[in-house]
Amino acid sequence: MSEAKLISIFIQNLQFRVEDYLVEEITDMQKEIIDEATFIFKDNIVGEIKSFGGSVKQNEEKFDQMMKNATEELKKEKYQDVKKILKDYLKKLSELVLKSCVAIIPVKELPWEEVIFRSIPRITINEKIEFNDHAIAYYGVIKCVLGKTILFGKIKDNDPLFAPVIGNLDLGGYKIDEASEGPISHNYPFISALLQSYDSVVTQNQLAKYHEDYQRHGDPICDFLMDNEDLLNTMEKVWTSMDSGRTSSEIAISSIAFPLPSDKTTLIIVANENDSQEKYSQCFEALLRFSATSCQAPSPPTAQDIQESEPTRTPGGQELKTWTANELAEEAKKRMESQPNMPTWTENELSKYSEDRGSGIPEGMEVWTEEELHELAEKRRGGGLNIPEWKPDEDMLECRNCGYALRPGWKKCPICDTPVNETEKEVEPEKGDDQSEEPPKDNTEDNSDNEDEAGS
Repeated sequence: MSEAKLISIFIQNLQFRVEDYLVEEITDMQKEIIDEATFIFKDNIVGEIKSFGGSVKQNEEKFDQMMKNATEELKKEKYQDVKKILKDYLKKLSELVLKSCVAIIPVKELPWEEVIFRSIPRITINEKIEFNDHAIAYYGVIKCVLGKTILFGKIKDNDPLFAPVIGNLDLGGYKIDEASEGPISHNYPFISALLQSYDSVVTQNQLAKYHEDYQRHGDPICDFLMDNEDLLNTMEKVWTSMDSGRTSSEIAISSIAFPLPSDKTTLIIVANENDSQEKYSQCFEALLRFSATSCQAPSPPTAQDIQESEPTRTPGGQELKTWTANELAEEAKKRMESQPNMPTWTENELSKYSEDRGSGIPEGMEVWTEEELHELAEKRRGGGLNIPEWKPDEDMLECRNCGYALRPGWKKCPICDTPVNETEKEVEPEKGDDQSEEPPKDNTEDNSDNEDEAGS
């Protein structure tokens, strides 16, 4: 088993969740972060800000038990080769908790009733443990529903783009608990799953597919968003994992619009990995423009609109079944759940497979150079190919009645049953162009002359 797989198994078994350590009493450091995050739009704040921060001290018993379980797990032989890096990972967990904070901010005269700010500290495991604590996110719920999930991201050496998610979003196995109370924007694990999906190869491939297969065009919502230059310029300023160098991928996502059809709303999240003081204003402005423009985007047809419209029929008059966007998404969800172990490939693996398919020619396959192909094309156009013309076999006769070729020894034509002997009697030798036909001689005269000579 690879080291990356072992590390992933250990972290999953750890069942560590930051939300289990959030408390209402925040530290001075967490308060300073929240103050900076809310200062840029303080004139629009109405009511009290609800703040939460991670605390190891107030959850000491829970944290110590988790560390004890992790230490026992590390004693297993299978972790021998990755024990050092996992110990370093465990040492960073307390810092991860302390750097985590959330603020629920009630606002006025904005597309949302409340804006939520959240810090996104991360422990990155490459060849060594790296701790990143500069990433942040703003998110909110707008009172309109988009027809599908929309991503915004960047592809190396190309302009940034909005792209639709075709099928289900990769949430890493997380499933929304429909029975949970409160707005979905307050669901910390769900927001975490959305933010983690930014790094998923499956999610990133949605951008690549729309960029390469659809030439960045065709989806009405994305076309509408791409036509807004002010929105694009604002979104481009937001740093992705590619801009910060946190990952080596050539595709990175910074924003998502996740529709909630049951509530007729859409959750929009913008994350910024910039390490400067401008990150707060960049991120909030992007969220504001993205949210406002999305409220003006084309609305998907409702089920009632589809039912009231004329049904689609074949030329023969057969009515074709139609589906709403929600029905298609539900069917895609069922397929994903029925195939939970569907294999995935990294960007490097897909690139390698593509090179392998395009390199090498099967053994024995004939190959032509460009000059040879050009020469063959010229011969075809000029009739210069050395192809022998077909000629009939001179030893074979043709049926006089139907023209079928007759083999030697046949007594009658197999097609029209004309006797071969009669056919042969009718066949006359070919005459040259300078010969003319002569009438047959009268044998009667010759016979009479012979009789006279005999009588005398």
